[in-house]
Amino acid sequence: MLNHQPKLAISADFLDAFSRLPRQIQGKTNVFLENFKKDPTRSSINYESINGRDSRLKSVRIDLSYRAIVFKPDKGNTYILLWVDNHDDAYKWAQRRVCKVNPESGGLQIIDIEEATAIEAEISSRKIPQVPGRFDDISDKYLLRLGIPNELLSAVRAVVTDEDIDKLISKLPEESADALLMLGAGYSLEETLTAQDKNREQTIDPEDIDIALEQEDSKLRFRVVENEAELLEILAAPLEKWRVFLHPSQRRLVERDWKGPVRVLGGAGTGKTVVAMHRAKWLAENRFTNPGERILFTTFTRNLAVDIEANLRKICSPETMRRIRVENIDAWVTSFLKSEGVTTKIVYDEQVVELWEKAYECKPESPSLTLAFYQDEWREVIQANRITNLKQYLTVTRTGRGTRLNRAERAAIWVVFEEYRSLLQQKGWKESEDAMRDVCSLLQSKPGETLPFKSVIVDEAQDMTEAAFSLIRSMVPPKNAGNDIFIVGDPHQRIYGRKLVLSRCGVDIKGRSRKLRINYRTTDETRKWATMVLAGVTVDDLDGNQDDLKGYRSLLHGDQPIVQGFSSFDEEIGFIKTYLQQRESNGFALSNTCIMVRTNQLVKKYVSALNQSGIKTQEIKRSQPDNLSQLGVRVATMHRVKGLQFEYVILAGINDGILPLRSALHNASDKAAQNSLINSERSLIHVAATRAKRCVVVSYYGQASSLLPGTT
Repeated sequence: MLNHQPKLAISADFLDAFSRLPRQIQGKTNVFLENFKKDPTRSSINYESINGRDSRLKSVRIDLSYRAIVFKPDKGNTYILLWVDNHDDAYKWAQRRVCKVNPESGGLQIIDIEEATAIEAEISSRKIPQVPGRFDDISDKYLLRLGIPNELLSAVRAVVTDEDIDKLISKLPEESADALLMLGAGYSLEETLTAQDKNREQTIDPEDIDIALEQEDSKLRFRVVENEAELLEILAAPLEKWRVFLHPSQRRLVERDWKGPVRVLGGAGTGKTVVAMHRAKWLAENRFTNPGERILFTTFTRNLAVDIEANLRKICSPETMRRIRVENIDAWVTSFLKSEGVTTKIVYDEQVVELWEKAYECKPESPSLTLAFYQDEWREVIQANRITNLKQYLTVTRTGRGTRLNRAERAAIWVVFEEYRSLLQQKGWKESEDAMRDVCSLLQSKPGETLPFKSVIVDEAQDMTEAAFSLIRSMVPPKNAGNDIFIVGDPHQRIYGRKLVLSRCGVDIKGRSRKLRINYRTTDETRKWATMVLAGVTVDDLDGNQDDLKGYRSLLHGDQPIVQGFSSFDEEIGFIKTYLQQRESNGFALSNTCIMVRTNQLVKKYVSALNQSGIKTQEIKRSQPDNLSQLGVRVATMHRVKGLQFEYVILAGINDGILPLRSALHNASDKAAQNSLINSERSLIHVAATRAKRCVVVSYYGQASSLLPGTT
């Protein structure tokens, strides 16, 4: 009988290595780990010493050919699973590394000594004598506190250029990579310490592994496993590490009480949706735990809500999920109105074409304006400013509209808008903004009644309207307890909607605005290319100011994006077929690759051509999550892939006339509308490209789109 209870932790590196094992060896590893978890001190576990840099790293046998690497403490009772591989590779991995507590940050870190030495030599070889280093004015103490290991201080001291930083950050622990990017981007030491929550002095015991594992930095790399069931659950999905590990900057957003609405911005791949999902989980499990209390997780598109719910079910128990409702905002509005006996139908652009054409027949001879102008004016001025009568329209500011109108001209064209609204009413239809305002009115008319929602989590906020946020504010009125609204988004990925100012909706985010800067999904090569697509585009921050991608970097490096043009569609299909066959021959299933195109019509065109070429395809549907068990390369519109990720992405048919759509450009009401459309199409390419984890391929036939970097 044991007189003490051993503790087991598992590292993110171990899960990576485990996911690459042959299935049979994974099974043997599971059997070993079940026994290991019960008692890592039993005599049958033969710890073998390794002739390496850290004597506490030991080898344990999985079978005759495979070994796991375990941190076995000199004192204390905490064991850590670090790596698993075939015998020789496992030993090589361990011989290069040390596992130690950072003396200033307190985080437990795994450091590759040989890699640290090599990167220091590489950066130092480029350093010009007498040229000061970028971080010479920052003491070792503060660099260590920001998570930089002792072994990499010399490499940091050698940094002079942005290229040096790019080379170094992938070798650093992630928390220190984030800090170094901020310093390199021009943030002060004080700003960086504050952003990383590293202002406080700590007394660190470098020998106390248990306390080190409780540090936020350590939780990025290690998970203490409470029982065998939890261990098996983690091993069942080792690639979904976001279920287990959060970056400290993400965890600080999730696991705390906020006194009011929170806005989190971040570029593609920075984990905004992951943060939002964990926030919903944390609130449901730690704050709003009564049976009748609910959290609404909402977003703009129906298909993204489907994907989010599927992923939430992977990290939440059935009991927790009963308190989280995942629904896109329009679907919730429809269901609420129905519960109130209002049988209205929410309609969208394609459904109201005939109504606009009828209303347009009422247009005055002067001023002579296109139908597209009226539609844009309705959306960007009348709906955006909640205008219901001519008096309001005569005085509203039309900032950003490309065609000037005096008061007499506004009065003349108002008849078209009146007729359009009348036609909607006759049909029993409402546009989304009007339906949302109806719900607000219903909620305000029943002050004694409340919805069950204690908090609303909003994903992809940049695509939501001000009407939506006014509704959300009405759904969860401000309260002293806080934790009411949590908003994540990236204005650089705005592919729907228009500029949003949260403060105009009663959503006050002052003092509660945060930013994520590290891209965990996309290689830096892809990130740079996707960011070049947005060159010259001015982007707001969802609250009346401008946003930028300052300090936005990727930790991963890989292949440069491939941009390939062809003379015909058949040649392009031949290239795609060959590329997919090469991926398969390298061991990647076709289901890990997605072909993304601009329209649904193009989806059908590429699916048909690929199937005829012998390539199996799976179309990603609008209203259901992607099922990876179904074989075949994925094909989807660029709009549908919002929120998804793939190993490889092929942006196909990026032709002149398709991006931007020639018909949409032709119908744009004026130059301002054309510019807005072009910016949205740039964002669409940016969104699609940043779905790629390893590499993005861009193909076109005939004339390339003018939106591709390097084209004119």
